[in-house]
Amino acid sequence: MKVVEVTAVEIEGTLRVPWKIATATMDTLNAVLVRVTADDGTVGYGEAIARKGTRVTKAVVEDLLAPVVLGKDPFAVEAIWDDMYATLRTRGHSRGFLIEAISGVDIALWDLLGQKLDEPVSRLMMGSARTSLPAYASSILIDTPESMAKEAAALAAEGYDAIKIKIAGDLDTDIRRIEAVRESIGPAVRLMLDANSGFDAAEAIALSREAERHGVYWLEEPTFLDDLPGYRRIRQGSAVRIALGEGEFTTAGFRDFIADGLIDVAQPNITRAGGFTGVRRIAALAESFGIKVAPHTGASGPICMAATLQLSAALSPFLIHEYMYLENPFEAFFETALPKPVNGIIQVPQEPGLGVQVRADATQRFARENAG
Repeated sequence: MKVVEVTAVEIEGTLRVPWKIATATMDTLNAVLVRVTADDGTVGYGEAIARKGTRVTKAVVEDLLAPVVLGKDPFAVEAIWDDMYATLRTRGHSRGFLIEAISGVDIALWDLLGQKLDEPVSRLMMGSARTSLPAYASSILIDTPESMAKEAAALAAEGYDAIKIKIAGDLDTDIRRIEAVRESIGPAVRLMLDANSGFDAAEAIALSREAERHGVYWLEEPTFLDDLPGYRRIRQGSAVRIALGEGEFTTAGFRDFIADGLIDVAQPNITRAGGFTGVRRIAALAESFGIKVAPHTGASGPICMAATLQLSAALSPFLIHEYMYLENPFEAFFETALPKPVNGIIQVPQEPGLGVQVRADATQRFARENAG
C-alpha cells in the first residue's frame, strides 16, 4: 500500500457567542483539515491546529510535506514522521507551522491505518486500551464571579467532579472568581485554573498562594512558555500543581520543563505536537519522570476532539480528558456525533481509525470560503 494523495483544506466554525480568555477573544474556530489517500482507496483524516494563518499551514502540508509522504507505505508512520521533521530541521524550523502541519498528516496516516486494519487507533497504538475516560468540564469563560459560580454549580450538578475556569490576569478579580466558584461547587469537586499566560511570574506566585488556600487542583499556563526563568520562580514560590504544554511542540520543547521539575501535568495538543506519533514520544518522556499527561483540546477543530479520545485511551501516563462543553460549531462534521460525558465519564468510540466518519458534505460545508 502506498500514499497517492495528500490534500489540505482550511476549515472554520463560527461561534454564536465569542470565547473570552486572558489573552484573546475568539469568534471563530479555525483549523486545517488534512486528507491522505492510499492506492487502494483507503482514506484517513487529520487536523493541524491553525488558530491564525490557515493558508500558511495548508501550504506547508501541500507544498512541503506532501512530496515527502507521497509514494510511502503508510505503515512506516514513524519513519514518515522523522522524514517530515527533517525537511527544515537544519534550518531552525522545529516548532510552529511545520510541526502543526506534521500533526495533521500524522493523524491522517494513523486514521488511514485504522480504517485499513478495521481497528480504532487506540488499539493500534497497543497502549492501555481504555474504553472510557474520566473527563473534566472545560472551560468556564471569563465573566463576573457570580456568573462563573452559577455555571460551575450547574456543571457540578451534571456530575462533573473536575471543572476548569478561565482567569483573566486581574489578580484581585480572579481571587474573587476562585472564591465564588469554590463556594458554589464545594470542596469535593476538583477546580482547575487556566491563566492562558495572563500573568507575570510575581503575579502568578501571588495567585498560586490564594489558589492553594482554596484547594485548586492545578494552575495552567500561568505565564508565557518561553519564560523558563519565570516558571522556575513560580515553582519555587508555589505549592499548587503546574500544568502546561498546549503551546509546546516536541520532546525538545517539553524537556527542560520536565527535567527541571517545573510542571506536574503535561498538556500536549495532538494537532500541534506532532500528532499521535509526536505526543506518544512526549508522553514517554513525561512518564520517565513520573509526570502525568492530560492532552489539551481547547479551541480546536473536530478531528482534534476525536483523535484526542483515541490518544487518551492509549497513553500510559494519562490523567484526565479535557471535554469542551462549550458551543461546538463543528457538531455536524461527523456522521455520528462524538460522545458526551455522563457523570464525568466519556466513552471512547471503538469504530475503525478515529472512531468517526466525516460526513460527505463536511469539507465543503466548513471550508473557510463557505463559512459564516
